[in-house]
Amino acid sequence: MPDAALPAPRRSVPLLADRTAGRDNNVLAIRFAAAAIVILFHCYALTDRWTDEPLYAAFAPMNLGVLGVQVFFVLSGFLVTQSWLARPSPVPYAAARVLRIYPALVAATVFTIVVAGATGSLPWREYLASPTTWRYFVRTATGFDVVDKLPGAFERNPFPHAANGSLWTLPVELRLYVALGLAGLAGLLVRPRAWLGAGLALAAAALAWPDLVPLDPNTRGTRLAAFLFLLGSLACVWQRRLPLSLPAAALAFALPLVDANGIARDGPLFALLLAYVVLVAAYHPALRLPGLARAPDYSYGLYVYAFPIQQAIVWAVPGIAPLALFAVALPATLAVAAVSWHALESPALRLKSRFRPSSPPRR
Repeated sequence: MPDAALPAPRRSVPLLADRTAGRDNNVLAIRFAAAAIVILFHCYALTDRWTDEPLYAAFAPMNLGVLGVQVFFVLSGFLVTQSWLARPSPVPYAAARVLRIYPALVAATVFTIVVAGATGSLPWREYLASPTTWRYFVRTATGFDVVDKLPGAFERNPFPHAANGSLWTLPVELRLYVALGLAGLAGLLVRPRAWLGAGLALAAAALAWPDLVPLDPNTRGTRLAAFLFLLGSLACVWQRRLPLSLPAAALAFALPLVDANGIARDGPLFALLLAYVVLVAAYHPALRLPGLARAPDYSYGLYVYAFPIQQAIVWAVPGIAPLALFAVALPATLAVAAVSWHALESPALRLKSRFRPSSPPRR
């Protein structure tokens, strides 16, 4: 039999590029789980028992809140890079980001103001006329900054006046979207070696001169989140060379748990391990969760609406235990997130097709 008739050898370890087409993956499930563990962490934090949170108690300095955010940044770096490569033009790229972020963000800002006002100590007229309330609306709804205090809100709670602490990540994400768009315009995203070199240079500069990193807030945790976003982006452009190995992912998952010195629980090594685990969990065919790939994406709604709902429950039920708060807050937030998805987010995302470039994308 001639060699040309022989079947192609089957790879024992799939490549990431083999699994990223379409929606037959676990991305939505992981995003949902990440949002849920952020809510669980805040159930401990907002009842002033955050040191009892299970992951922190067992494997400090890791905690569920930071872990959920970090998972989001890995997937965001990968998916937003994928979005640019599918339509490498600034207008459709910017439109896709705006249509994904802002409908729910503006709605969540208004929702938070209403919930905080209803549970607050100020009369509505005084509350709505307050410059602090209007500053919160403008700066939070635009994503320019996060103002986490509203006058008179949740005054009896362990964290009085805190309105929506989850939203601190959005100004960081928006800056990273801009940086990624500039990298795309410079042609780096279609040149894997160039993007790897630029990424290593950026990471080295951030380590050498951390005070000059253009992120707000410019903290160690924020810089690590940006590094995770970069790793997700690099994985996207190198997906034809990146194997999805279950044994390697299991080792990467276990290493932070058994590392008594904590080196693998924080910092660049932890970021590398986490990014690989997230991508294998998202795309390895053996881990696929059938039926979830095309479910509605309520994860963003869970993220942006949960905090004020949790604060309102703590206000209404003083002394509520963290797990009891979670049992009430998760379904309540899921209901709001579902309304947000079907009424705002999904209709907005359907508008992305209007911003397709006139010429076919570069291959």
